[in-house]
Amino acid sequence: MDQATPPDARPDMLGDTRLRALLDRIAAGAPVREAGSDLAHLSASRDALATAGFGADPESGGLPLAEADLSRARMEEADFSAANLRQANLVGVVGRSTRFTGAILEAADLSEADLSGADFSGIVAGQVKFAGAMLEDARFGQAAMRFADLSGALLDGTDFADADLWGADFTGADADDTVFRGARLDEAKLTDANLTHADFAGASLTRASLAGSRLRGANFSGAKLDGADLSGADLSDTDLVRLNLATCQLRHARFSGAWLNGTRMSVEQLGGAVGEEVAGAFEAAQASYLALEQNWKSIGSHDAASWAYKRGRRMGRFHAGRQARDAWRARDWAGALRHGYRWSADRFVEWLCDYGESLSRIARAFALLIAVFAGLYGLTGGLIILEGPEAGPTYNPLDLLSYSALNMMTANPPEIGLKPTGRVTNLLVGIEGAVGIILMGLYGFVLGNRLRR
Repeated sequence: MDQATPPDARPDMLGDTRLRALLDRIAAGAPVREAGSDLAHLSASRDALATAGFGADPESGGLPLAEADLSRARMEEADFSAANLRQANLVGVVGRSTRFTGAILEAADLSEADLSGADFSGIVAGQVKFAGAMLEDARFGQAAMRFADLSGALLDGTDFADADLWGADFTGADADDTVFRGARLDEAKLTDANLTHADFAGASLTRASLAGSRLRGANFSGAKLDGADLSGADLSDTDLVRLNLATCQLRHARFSGAWLNGTRMSVEQLGGAVGEEVAGAFEAAQASYLALEQNWKSIGSHDAASWAYKRGRRMGRFHAGRQARDAWRARDWAGALRHGYRWSADRFVEWLCDYGESLSRIARAFALLIAVFAGLYGLTGGLIILEGPEAGPTYNPLDLLSYSALNMMTANPPEIGLKPTGRVTNLLVGIEGAVGIILMGLYGFVLGNRLRR
């Protein structure tokens, strides 16, 4: 190189030399593996080909590298815009910030490649392989990549806006903050992928599999999820407002903190419990059921809302029980007492009325308490018959049950020829009357709620 050549011109001249060497090998039909070992900063765009006087690929208009072996090549910040790389071997290439805009990459193999920040906008790449590749902050806007293999790829911050990813495989991919706005992901496999804070706004995910995926904080505004499999998916803090999930599989999905309002779904889809409950995370499960309860209220599904409310209360009891056991093991007696009381109180309320949702349980409590107080009256012998040949203390079960039932359901002791005597019996009469007033009020409250629904 001439000593008078300006230093800032040397990289361009070197790039032209390497491009000419690569073009000569292609023209001679020789393997390009050796020439492709160092392609960093190489400009192989249409303009560069025209300047070099080389005929472009008739299909793509760019560099003709169909079936070429460029495995392990270095091509950082190179320009392969519009190149024909159909079925090319690019396994393990290092191509950070490389341009592949408008290139043909159908059935090409870029597995294990480092292509962080690369630009794949508008590529035609059906069945392309990116398995295990590093693609952070890469751009795939409007790319056609049906049945692409991106399993295990690192996709943090990657942009797939408006891309056609029908049937693409993202199994096990790490894709935090990935953008899929307006993308077509019908029948795509996103199983066990990390899609935290991913943006699926306006995307089509018909019959897509997201089973077991981590979707915390993802945005599904306006997305189509008909027939999608979300079994076991973590949808915590996820935007699911006004979506139709009625045809989705939601078995043991997680909804803690999810934004649910006007979302179509049913209890049966959950498989009996949310994922947090199955995992034993009772506090998170309570938040999950609260989100579901509010959603079902918003669409007028009161029976489903009632189910979610009761499950949420039960999760609160389970959490209190766990806290009480932990406090006991730690010899925190005050904590054990506090959490134990909460567990006991919730357990009693559940037994009594199923957290205010069951009339039959209140009726059961009535019947049981009537029998209990009748037995207590018999033990004390404090009920006497006032007149007739049987005057005196009575132990007749019918007398005891009749008096107990009427005392439970009236404000004053009944006048049916029986009189309580003795301090203990009169105390029992007063206690039963008070319990009866409480149960009657509770029964009316629950009945009113049921009628309003």
